[in-house]
Amino acid sequence: MYHEAGQAFTLKGGMIRTKDLMPLSRVYVTGLAGLRARDHFQRRRREHLDAAEFPWIFHGLEKEPGADLHWLMNGVRIFQEPSVQYLTGINQPGATLVLDPTAKGASRQVLFLPWKDPSREFWDGIRLGLENGRKGSANRDMLRELLGIDRILPSDELPAFLAKLASRHAQLGVFHQSYPGGKSLPDDPSNRFATLVRKLARPQGAKVVSIATEHLRLRLPLDSWQVAECEQAQQWTKESFYDLLPQIPTLGTEHAIAGTLEGGMLRRSPFGLAFPTICAAGANAAVLHYMKNDEPVVPGSMVLLDFGCRSASMHADISRTLPANGRFDPLQRLLYGLVLSAQEYAQSLVRPGITIRELNKLVWQRLEDLLEDQFLSKGGTMVRPYAEGKLSTMPGKAKAHPRQPHGLSHLMGEQEHDGDPFRLYQDQPLQPGLLVSNEPGLYGRFRIRLAGRNHEATLGIRIEDDLLLTPQGCRNLSEGLTKDPDALEHMIGVSK
Repeated sequence: MYHEAGQAFTLKGGMIRTKDLMPLSRVYVTGLAGLRARDHFQRRRREHLDAAEFPWIFHGLEKEPGADLHWLMNGVRIFQEPSVQYLTGINQPGATLVLDPTAKGASRQVLFLPWKDPSREFWDGIRLGLENGRKGSANRDMLRELLGIDRILPSDELPAFLAKLASRHAQLGVFHQSYPGGKSLPDDPSNRFATLVRKLARPQGAKVVSIATEHLRLRLPLDSWQVAECEQAQQWTKESFYDLLPQIPTLGTEHAIAGTLEGGMLRRSPFGLAFPTICAAGANAAVLHYMKNDEPVVPGSMVLLDFGCRSASMHADISRTLPANGRFDPLQRLLYGLVLSAQEYAQSLVRPGITIRELNKLVWQRLEDLLEDQFLSKGGTMVRPYAEGKLSTMPGKAKAHPRQPHGLSHLMGEQEHDGDPFRLYQDQPLQPGLLVSNEPGLYGRFRIRLAGRNHEATLGIRIEDDLLLTPQGCRNLSEGLTKDPDALEHMIGVSK
């Protein structure tokens, strides 16, 4: 029997019941996998064992984000290192997984967990962990049944275990990511752990290598569970967005709009937000990752929203740009139509075999052509807020087009921005099962004379959907969130 704040549940007869999972919902995130979560994560671990030729090690976070700042109370809902989340479902500090394809029986999958701390659980709630004494045996039985891992050891035995593992193998794999060329990310916990494993392995003559490429190849194409979670996140996000639209004209500040939208998502999703909402009105939308969300909305301006909620560990990532008073003015409608055309063009190109770098080159050029044909050639002027013609010198960040303000796409998975952090994947052909964003944008100060009137504004327009690669092309998971300007005006509901 297991307890939290007076609640109790029992695992009997080799079957986990729904009510058994609820007290664990913060530390064992299963979502739509539900009662079948154990087999779901076990299948993923078997896929990794089949791909590995030597032991692979996945180290979770050792403490919550912000734990070094004693004054910070951030309340992060899901924070686990994504590889450990993907392979175990465990969402708490102190978990390490070792997969050894050369071992036999229970030793092929070894999980390390900390000792349980009742005083910590009194403050923060239930944690998965090991117990001593008369409860120890029953607790381990519960963990084995819950997680589908037979060999579970205390975290304080991990260094000795790894040293012994290194004495039996010429090579150990650790999931961590580095700069191109091998330079490590010093502040990344996975890289610090890899350094520790190297120190333990060096006296044994074993080499420690990164298995990031191998793991991401297995993790990034979404399985059916992840697609279902993404679809659920999209549904909750859509409903919240549609609830917001008729209220837009009455909400006079960025924080009122963001709060209304986030409230709808939090009311629907027990897993929280995919990321903090961006709500940028008027000229603020020319700042890509504007996070202030606290200024008044100027009448007649547009509002750029970048938002989404979670389902389990999966996300929706949506951008929409709306007229704050319910109607696009002629300049706004013209520029919005250019971005929408570019976005639709991008979706038509997304298919297996094309690369994200190729998409960037083609789509940003299409947007430049549209600007020339429908705006600049008709007397319009534009001042961009970023340097033109300057290619980035950051590793893996070279732009495919000189007037590309940001990437058209990023991969999505256990992380809202998944894959290698340097976007080296943008040169790899897309394949079925990958989930990518589609988010062209236009930013700057624009001026034009239309129908005898001068129009001028500093603004940003971004429209973003999430596209799932299929064998024939792609499926727009965000299709239900309208972006048609006439439909948006109708749903906001301000009479003309």
